Amino acid sequence: MKYPFEPKSTAYLRPGQFWSVPLPSGKYACGRVLQVNATEIPSKNRAFFGGLLDWLGNQPPTSEDIADCPLIAFGNMHIKAIIMTGGVIIGERRLEEDHIELPLLLSAQGGPGTMILRGAESIREAQRDEWGTLPVLGTWGYNFICKLAEAKLEKSA
Repeated sequence: MKYPFEPKSTAYLRPGQFWSVPLPSGKYACGRVLQVNATEIPSKNRAFFGGLLDWLGNQPPTSEDIADCPLIAFGNMHIKAIIMTGGVIIGERRLEEDHIELPLLLSAQGGPGTMILRGAESIREAQRDEWGTLPVLGTWGYNFICKLAEAKLEKSA
């Protein structure tokens, strides 16, 4: 795979790839592809399960920069969350290298049919006493990762 590249679909996305998230301040955050083609991803050729890393820099991230950086948020994202915010896929690191595991989530707040998920992949139906005990899988708007990075990373820097 040649980097950088601007994804047109999820065909070339792989877990572990990362992209720059340019912020209005001139700083950069980093997004990470966590999962593709999972059962709870609504549009498998245009959406993926991704996350925001606990990383902020003056230049786009490198593989070395993001080593061992944990996730601070995650959700289903459209590829436009990368391309409409000015980012491109710039590299890849195995998630295991950085001790990143897909989180356990719920598909909904509760009710019959609520599923326990590993990332966006259904594992099994949630039991009634599990309803509300795990975070719920969210879907992010195109610019949400930028707003989240500004709120969580720049405000604390």
